[in-house]
Amino acid sequence: MKTFFFTLWFLLSISTVWACEVQPLFSPYDKVDEAIHAQLALASKSVHCSLYGITNQRLASDLIAAKQRGAEVGVGLDKMQAAGKSDLHAKLEAAGILVEIKPVNVLEHNKFCAIDGSIVIMGSWNWSSSAQKQDNSDVIITDCPKVAQAFEAAYQRIIERDKPQ
Repeated sequence: MKTFFFTLWFLLSISTVWACEVQPLFSPYDKVDEAIHAQLALASKSVHCSLYGITNQRLASDLIAAKQRGAEVGVGLDKMQAAGKSDLHAKLEAAGILVEIKPVNVLEHNKFCAIDGSIVIMGSWNWSSSAQKQDNSDVIITDCPKVAQAFEAAYQRIIERDKPQ
C-alpha cells in the first residue's frame, strides 16, 4: 500500500512538469494576433513585455485594457523602433503603462511577454500592424510557470539594465 501511495504521489508531482501546454503558431497561416489578444484579455495581475516595437493598435489597446483592469503592465522597447512615426509607446505611457525605451547602443530585439507569472508569449512575430499579413514568423504560447519565471526575471533585468544611475 505504501508503494502505491508513493507511486501515486510521484506521478502526480512529475505530471505538473509534463502538464504545460505549448501552442506553436506561424504567421501568416495561423491567427497569431488573435491568440495574443486572447491571452492579454485574460491578464489580471501583470503583463511584462520586452518588444522590438509596437505598432499594432489592437495589441496596444489590449495592454491598456489590462492596465485598466488593475494589472501591472510594463514594456521595454527599442529606441530606433520607438522613434518611428507609427510606434504606440506614447499611447501606452499616456495610459499609465511603464515604458522603458532602451538606449540606441542596446538593441531591444526581444518579442516576449510574461503574463500573470504563468503564461509566456514568445517568438519572432513582431507586434506590428502588418505582421499578421506579411511576416513568416513564429510564436509560442506556453503556460509553464518555470518558463514564465525565467522570462519574468529576464524582463526585470532588461528594464533595470539601462536606467540612469
